[in-house]
Amino acid sequence: MNELSKTTILIADDQPLIRDGLAALLSMEEKYTVVAKTGDGLAAIAQVRLHLPQLVLMDIHMPKLNGLEATKQIKLEFPDIKVLILTTFEDEEYIWEAIRHGASGFLVKGVETEKILSTIQDCLDGRINYPFSVQLRLAQALQSSEQQEKGSLDEAAAPSNSEEQLMEKLKCLSSQERNIVKNLIQGKSNQAIASELFLTTGTVKNYLSTIYKKLNVSSRSETIAYFHNNDL
Repeated sequence: MNELSKTTILIADDQPLIRDGLAALLSMEEKYTVVAKTGDGLAAIAQVRLHLPQLVLMDIHMPKLNGLEATKQIKLEFPDIKVLILTTFEDEEYIWEAIRHGASGFLVKGVETEKILSTIQDCLDGRINYPFSVQLRLAQALQSSEQQEKGSLDEAAAPSNSEEQLMEKLKCLSSQERNIVKNLIQGKSNQAIASELFLTTGTVKNYLSTIYKKLNVSSRSETIAYFHNNDL
């Protein structure tokens, strides 16, 4: 495969064994090329500016600047670069922070080779991967909001203005739009959502555009962060 047609990847992890192991694994895949490896957050930003990789594999815990702050800076400067967060445990606090900072997915260290490669490809294809516990929590939040809308509100506890505004935003989503959001937070691609709901991919894109406008967000990750930030 021509070098120019390969996906360029930068690996940022403070553990040489992890860095070198991932680089060796990716070097065996014809469609990927590792353009740089680094062990701290500041160097990761500098290497991104130098090489402009298509994907960054970013560890959370690194010296000089942690992976979350490095991700935030990279996404501010280069919004089209995808960042896949590397973590050793499924800590929701870090996951929410990474989503807010624009992470495109999550990869738990120590998983099998096939899972590493499939997660990287999912990330490049626009599918967000994160732990099942988080998927379940978000799906339950959406389902709960639907049930709350259908049921009667407790008149004894009058909602505040901000709560009323949040409920109004949820009410503005149609049943089909909520179905799409549920699939979206599970990391499904537009094509997969279309297949699930018996729609065309173009129709799903149109629905997403409408959803983004209604929630005042601009991306999939912002949509997920929206539900978390408002503690729905």
